[in-house]
Amino acid sequence: MKVEFLVGIIIGLILLTLPTFASDSLNSSDSINASDSLYPSVSSNVSNSANVSNSANASNSANASNSANASNSANASNSANASNSANASNSANASNSANASNSANASNSANASNSANASNFVNLSDSEAASNVTFSILGNANGDETIDMKDVEYAESIILGSKNQTQFADATCDNSINILDVTKIELINLGKAKDLTLVDGVGRQVNVTLPVKRIIPTDYRTTESLLALGTGDMIVGVDKAFHERMAEFGLLDLPEVGMHSQSVNYEMILTLKPDIVILPLWQAEDADSIAKNLPNTSVIVMGLASQKTINSDLITAGFVLGKEKEANELISWMQGYENLVNERIRGLKSDSMPTFYYEYMSGGEEKWQAITPNDPSAGQVAEGTGGSNIATGLAGTSIEVDPEWIIEKNPDFMFADLMKGFDSGPGKTEEDMKVLLTKVLSNRPGFDKVNAVKNHRVYLIDRDIIGGPRWVIGHIYFAKCMHPELFKDINPEEINKEYLKKFHNIEVPGTWTYPE
Repeated sequence: MKVEFLVGIIIGLILLTLPTFASDSLNSSDSINASDSLYPSVSSNVSNSANVSNSANASNSANASNSANASNSANASNSANASNSANASNSANASNSANASNSANASNSANASNSANASNFVNLSDSEAASNVTFSILGNANGDETIDMKDVEYAESIILGSKNQTQFADATCDNSINILDVTKIELINLGKAKDLTLVDGVGRQVNVTLPVKRIIPTDYRTTESLLALGTGDMIVGVDKAFHERMAEFGLLDLPEVGMHSQSVNYEMILTLKPDIVILPLWQAEDADSIAKNLPNTSVIVMGLASQKTINSDLITAGFVLGKEKEANELISWMQGYENLVNERIRGLKSDSMPTFYYEYMSGGEEKWQAITPNDPSAGQVAEGTGGSNIATGLAGTSIEVDPEWIIEKNPDFMFADLMKGFDSGPGKTEEDMKVLLTKVLSNRPGFDKVNAVKNHRVYLIDRDIIGGPRWVIGHIYFAKCMHPELFKDINPEEINKEYLKKFHNIEVPGTWTYPE
């Protein structure tokens, strides 16, 4: 142990006197100027560690000696190309999307089997990571919502043995925590890193070259979320559905690179030369095959349209795109209204809450599709609003049910999901919505006896205020419809106007809910 300790001291002194020594062992993309040399805290901590049992084992603290030779350095941060990342077909079930521990088990993954398996890491205490938001960038050693000097200190503590390894501490993706990780974290913190690695929505480790200048989202709701961060000048292509359903946001002159993620025009994307392509969660199974067809492009799966994952992915996207401030502002806005609902329904008793039936795509020809709480987007938006979904306990995210089952359940409220986006929203008036409500309730024998219909408690809600950042507007609408006495001063349509003006600087006449 004495020999190991002395080795640690010697290496620490070398790194203190020759700060560029360690940086030379890094890939040139991670090089650091002498004026930005390593903070000496890790090496000085090694020399000041009084208890040998707490000091870094030479094999852990002195990894730099094994990596100092340029021929052995093998910077793993440049090896996490999306095409070699964890096979999304094994990890890309959207229901498991936000949990890296359920994904990334593939022989070709970029160390995902070691760094994305939560069973190998400790959970941080509440004081170290109080938020339920997951900031999934390697280098986030302490598990909070950014990368800063606290992460440097935490990584040093891991090397010294006073902290256990955490999920995102391995900044260089080399399956060990050493001085190179400290250097990488410092580079990221200083804004001098030439790349970084993130764990996407389905656990794939994806390397991203910095700075990101050109983005292509393949789903129109993802595009809305990105625009809310102020990335309009970075987006170079969109899917066809964005032009059809969200023309109010502009970008009408951008080329179309696919059809609502059903198809991808590889030739067009390659011509546009994006730095990153962002796929929605439900396209995750195709992520690896898409990445193989888009060399030199980072293909990332993100849940920017889903209530369940949007906060975490906004934080991660904001950091990668240089829009941290904007991401935090948007999340704070959403959380403010979410908290408002929580506060006002807190006193309601679960056994006296009204029941509701939430129907999928009511504006189309299909009927009798019940949205369940398992749906990470619409189903979750309706939860926590002071009502009880009659589809609770049913398998799947939406399921076809018999009309007789609905009549038997006799829900107090009915919410009709307007998914297609053409019959409601921009340009529509209350009279248009009134006609649509009549259409939605037509050809439903026996429904006149259901409490929701009998008591005129059937409501239309456009999917635009269910997905993406506007999910919280739909959340408020559910709560207000079922408990109008608690939300007399709240108008969801006005909140929608507020969002459009505040985050997109546009004013869009239209009707997204009916009746108020």
